[in-house]
Amino acid sequence: MRSKRPRIALVIETSSSYGRGLLRGIARYARVHGPWAFYGEPGGLDPEGAVPPKQWGVAGIIARIQSRKQADLLLETGVPVVDLAYALPDLLPYGISNDRAAIGRLAAEHLLNCGLRRFAYCGFAGADEGTAKAWETARCEGFRDGLADVDYEFHEYTAPTRKADHAWEREREHLAKWLESLPKPIGVFAANDYRGRQVLEAAELAEIEVPGEMAVMAVDNDEVICEMSTPSLTSIALNTELLGFRAAGLLDRLMRGKPAPKEPIAIEPLGVVARESTDMLALDDADVATAVRYIRANHHKPIHVTDVLETVPVSRKTLETRFQRVFGRTPHAELQRLRLDRVKQLLVQTNWPMKDVASASGYVYAEHMHTVFRNHFGMTPTEYRDSQTAG
Repeated sequence: MRSKRPRIALVIETSSSYGRGLLRGIARYARVHGPWAFYGEPGGLDPEGAVPPKQWGVAGIIARIQSRKQADLLLETGVPVVDLAYALPDLLPYGISNDRAAIGRLAAEHLLNCGLRRFAYCGFAGADEGTAKAWETARCEGFRDGLADVDYEFHEYTAPTRKADHAWEREREHLAKWLESLPKPIGVFAANDYRGRQVLEAAELAEIEVPGEMAVMAVDNDEVICEMSTPSLTSIALNTELLGFRAAGLLDRLMRGKPAPKEPIAIEPLGVVARESTDMLALDDADVATAVRYIRANHHKPIHVTDVLETVPVSRKTLETRFQRVFGRTPHAELQRLRLDRVKQLLVQTNWPMKDVASASGYVYAEHMHTVFRNHFGMTPTEYRDSQTAG
């Protein structure tokens, strides 16, 4: 007799690339460890409801909880619930989410590498009371942690106090005035791609040149939003498929009566996808700027520091000293940093064999890539791929 498939309710939006990435990871888990039957309604996030009716007879729920009211309604069903937002830890201490602190640190690293020392964070402060925004605070804190080793100036956006002014047609002017008041050049980190696009719109209203006066970056790497922004928006790519896959595994564990993990699960971001909005180098040293532009344009090729030296009229020792002063590392270290970042992205986003990953990242031999990667990260490229891939 065919075993009955457990019914799983999915309270996840289908209207965004983020939500669809989560759903792909969940579906992949079910294909390997199921089968499961899924129930859910297409659309966007609904903080007021989207709770499965009792007649569905669900065995478990995976949700992106948006409010305490919604959390209470989901928990009242009496079945295991996994929260992909992990916004209310006092209700669901075993949640799973993106590593928000790591996201903030990654943003700081990218903007520091633009030569900037003035920074700002733009979130959705002033959101309706009861809406969970813990992720914003954690991203901002991670951003500031990533700046801790340098002297920097920091600003944080404050939304209009009146609720009526939260509508974008009204808030845009408020945001534009704030951007206009900031010292330049400056790097602005937006809470997500939607907010990043709004920052770009407000900057245009304020006649601020992006990226000339202001570099802007965000989170989610929604290609439609990022590529349709003007200029195109730099964003941090999240491993949503792995997040969905691990969430499904956690729900499976709970449905089998096994204990929940004692600590929340955090999924590491994939990396920065650089686009036009951060294509700037706010450097006073023209030779260092020339050298770093060459490295960033050619790091995926088998170049050496000797090739970099051909672009600037200084000795290797002089360049290394001046490069160290600006970035805190040598030209060789910058070259390796960029290559390793590319290796990590290709390991997760492709199924290429190691020799192809190495070749596309500037390494002549896969064995050399393997050694450098293991020395830097404490694991082999294969182990990293396995740890970051859903299934």
